[in-house]
Amino acid sequence: MNKEIEDCLSLNKSLKENNLVKLTWGNASVLSEDGKTIVIKPSGVNFSELTYSQLCIVDLYSGRLISGMKPSVDTAIHLEIYKAFPEIKSIIHSHSKFATSWAQALRPIPILGTTHADYFLSDIPVARQLEKYELDEYEKNLGQCVVDFYQTKKMNPLNIPAILLPGHGVMVFSDSPKRTLECAIVLEEIAEMAYYTTAINPNIQPCRLSRDLYIKHFERKNGINKYYGQ
Repeated sequence: MNKEIEDCLSLNKSLKENNLVKLTWGNASVLSEDGKTIVIKPSGVNFSELTYSQLCIVDLYSGRLISGMKPSVDTAIHLEIYKAFPEIKSIIHSHSKFATSWAQALRPIPILGTTHADYFLSDIPVARQLEKYELDEYEKNLGQCVVDFYQTKKMNPLNIPAILLPGHGVMVFSDSPKRTLECAIVLEEIAEMAYYTTAINPNIQPCRLSRDLYIKHFERKNGINKYYGQ
């Protein structure tokens, strides 16, 4: 059995186990080792009932289904991100409650503390909203909006491995399935923290050392000389 198939099944089931999805609202994918195909959750299948044989193997560049059931409706979003950023090896799309609330409010999730900074170097951004003419290829253009953000800003997506889709949900990605899941779990947690923090103090402002402190926390966990552990 290919490792990416095993990883994809485990990743999708983990979304349910970590309360990041309801019903069938979400999907996860894994890039093959040779970078030519992805494995992704099929459309409309309950996470707890998902099996190896149902998973979809899709050609990265043509979008052709190679095996499995009907791929997730969001497959084109995943494909656009993988094609643009070879360093990304796994992607999660979810409608987790607090992160999606920020997406629906069209507001970035502000970086307000070191828990956020351990995984994300700055605010969790909001992708641009689609134009009416882009709705004809809705999923593909959602993926392109994600790509456009990082390319326009000249940002490494692994430094901010999540983005909000306006009024929709979230995309999380990283260089391994394990890391992608961890980032998705942390994203929902910091989205909830940010909600309560801004409710407690609507006028919260960064302190003098905030930016340096956040960079320190990110680097000690993710930098070349990382040493973080708890």
